[in-house]
Amino acid sequence: MQKQRGFTLIELLVVIAIIALLMSILMPALSKAKSAAQDVIDKSNQHQFTLIFKFYTDEHDGYFPPRGSGTTPTAQLAMAAWPYLIADYMPNIDENMWFCPSATKPYIEGGRPPFAAWNTPLDEPPVIYGSYGVNFWVSSYNPATAGASRDPDKFWQTPNIRGCAYAPLLIDCTWKDTEPEPYDPAPEYDGDMDIGGPEIKRVCINRHNYKVNASFLDMSVKTTGLKRLWKLKWHKKWSLDAFPAGGWPAWMEHLPE
Repeated sequence: MQKQRGFTLIELLVVIAIIALLMSILMPALSKAKSAAQDVIDKSNQHQFTLIFKFYTDEHDGYFPPRGSGTTPTAQLAMAAWPYLIADYMPNIDENMWFCPSATKPYIEGGRPPFAAWNTPLDEPPVIYGSYGVNFWVSSYNPATAGASRDPDKFWQTPNIRGCAYAPLLIDCTWKDTEPEPYDPAPEYDGDMDIGGPEIKRVCINRHNYKVNASFLDMSVKTTGLKRLWKLKWHKKWSLDAFPAGGWPAWMEHLPE
């Protein structure tokens, strides 16, 4: 009888080496494919939100809601309560649409910036979770709700304005809203975010390989580099020569401007 021959140790090691080589080639490609798919979904979600805001402005003489300060469904209809405003316009909205695909874990479940989702107050149902933030400066100006310290000439109020292609509406964000100023400093490190601190930090996040996706008042959605955030027209008086106070931190110095 012929003796059955098995793998030698050398042959087994060669097979393992070939598998490892194939994995090293395929994994980056698969990772890029996954990232590209998430980017497409992210932009699609934001585009859907821009259409809903367009429906709102069309029904309100071309104007966005006032900024306001309420954050609950029982608050006045205001931009501060935009998740509920959107939910009223789209009662059957897919809950996955609220999330950037790379940021779905809420803070209350251990999520951490930049891959974390916010939530509306837990004691005011329905609770909404999401990972996009609205630019407060697009709101209509109402002195009773905007706050005495805010310049009324900064508010966009309507998408029907010159320069709307450079004014952010919605953006990847670690909170449900943001109100940047040109002198806001950049985050000191990757993931530096304080809800009560400079509000550009809420959007200057490394969520998409040092970029974020943002929708604009012309209803377009674009990928924006982190340094480019200081060159967008967040409000009407924003200078395109804006530069973060203190300069660029070490983790951002290598990024293109």
